[in-house]
Amino acid sequence: MRSTPSAGLLEPGLRVARQLGMAWTLTWIVLFIDAVWLLLGGWSISGRGVAAIALAAAAFLAPLAISRYRRDLRIHTTVRVAALLIVFQAAGATLSYLVISTNAALIDAPLAAWDRALGFDWLALQSWLQSHPTAQATLRFAYQSGLIQLVFVILFLGFTARAERLDQFMRLFIVATLLTIILSGPFPAAGAWKYYALPGPFNLSSLSHFELLRDGHLRDIPLGNMQGLISIPSLHSAMAVLLVHSMRGTRLLPAFVVLNAAMLASTPIDGSHYFVDVLAGVVLAIGLIELDRRRGARPAMAVKALPASGLGTLRR
Repeated sequence: MRSTPSAGLLEPGLRVARQLGMAWTLTWIVLFIDAVWLLLGGWSISGRGVAAIALAAAAFLAPLAISRYRRDLRIHTTVRVAALLIVFQAAGATLSYLVISTNAALIDAPLAAWDRALGFDWLALQSWLQSHPTAQATLRFAYQSGLIQLVFVILFLGFTARAERLDQFMRLFIVATLLTIILSGPFPAAGAWKYYALPGPFNLSSLSHFELLRDGHLRDIPLGNMQGLISIPSLHSAMAVLLVHSMRGTRLLPAFVVLNAAMLASTPIDGSHYFVDVLAGVVLAIGLIELDRRRGARPAMAVKALPASGLGTLRR
């Protein structure tokens, strides 16, 4: 019997569907934690914001109502991952707000001390960039490219039939995000710009929710205007490594290496991070990649061992 192209895609398609199910399970767990915490803590959340998230996810999933698109692995995978990203981003951002509201002691002073111990002078870097506006603008562009890169990776991997690579990227991204959120609870930091209290181009209003959450004045989750509240590990740094890793073996890898190296360089100033935040984010991403590699190697090792131990029995 001849195999059809769709049949050739069936096995990886089913495997990716199962693995995306794991990512969706993590997302549903986060949503459940959010809902319970919001309810028991007397928080409020914009119904309009929830509706917007739901409609956006539904819009991406709508093509799957058409059987022709549902059978197309590229479309099927891409729209499911896009919907997953929308829902997870909202759930994860909400969880980060709730975690920061626990008001643990700030660790800015130790982080700044660790920077000095490593020989990193945050103030000197900030001063140098102030006197080199072209470099400053370039790094700011790289820092702000994170979301655009994230969307591009999903579309590129999805529509070039790299479904398993896309699943791996999303799985690593979700786990990295959750770990940074969890660690931000016991180890919060206001950020380098606030710690050094310098006037400059950084818009401190973009961090205004941090203190309002900690002192209890902000009890409404603004889904349409969420802010980044995590210091260590830096999620931007972890994402930079994961983005480069997702492009391995493609012609776009060199461009992603350059862009994300610039993103890493921009993170201390444009992200109001300490250098140790950046290091922690890089180590986190590399560690997750290695754990995922070992996890994927176990089934392959089991298959290699099968002929010596099991095939003789199967042939009887």
